[in-house]
Order: sequence, then C-alpha cells, then structure tokens
Amino acid sequence: MKNRLYALILAASLGLSSLVAAQQPDNTKKNKRDQDTGAQQSTPQNATATKEDLETLRKIRRAVTSENSLSTYAHNVKITVKNGEATLRGPVRSSEEKSRIEELAKTNGATSVVNELEIAPPK
Repeated sequence: MKNRLYALILAASLGLSSLVAAQQPDNTKKNKRDQDTGAQQSTPQNATATKEDLETLRKIRRAVTSENSLSTYAHNVKITVKNGEATLRGPVRSSEEKSRIEELAKTNGATSVVNELEIAPPK
C-alpha cells in the first residue's frame, strides 16, 4: 500500500514537472538579445564591479522597488551601472513609469542614464 502511494506521488510530480517545462516565458526573445556576444549592450556580465558602481546600483534598485506607485514590470527592470552610468532595460507599463525610473536613477547616484525601457503593450 505504501509503495503504491509513493508510486502515485512520483507519477503525479513527473506529470506536473513536464507541464511546467513545456511553458515558455513571454520574454524569451528579449533574453536571447542579451546573450548576443556581438552586441554592445549593457548586461550584468559586462558591467563593472567597483564598490562605487555596486553602491549606486543598490541605491537605484532600492528606490525603484520601494516606489509603490510603480507596476511589477517596473520593479523588475534590468539595471546595470558601469563607471557611474546607469543603463535601464526592460518593459514598463507607461511613459510615466519610464520617466520616473530614469528620475530615480539620476537622483540615486548615476552620473548619467541610458534609458532603454520599453512600454509594454496592454494585456
């Protein structure tokens, strides 16, 4: 009886894991863009790791995530800092969010900001 129960649990978990593995995230194309080694894009892999840049990144990220008026999209934008310059990438819900995140980056230590944020289409 116990073995049958274990077998049933195992079969159910395998079935669920195959369903989860079959789902593709909706940002697959965007992530492939980040993996293009020929592109001159700002990604965490090519950002500097100086103490100052990491502190600036921390301040900007904290400011963005603590801003309750921003959407979940905005809270999850990609932020990189290299030599004081912050690069913002990813989808946001509106032009107001795009401007607000840029403003937060400027007021939290970025010497300049490259705003590559995109307004996501409505659901």
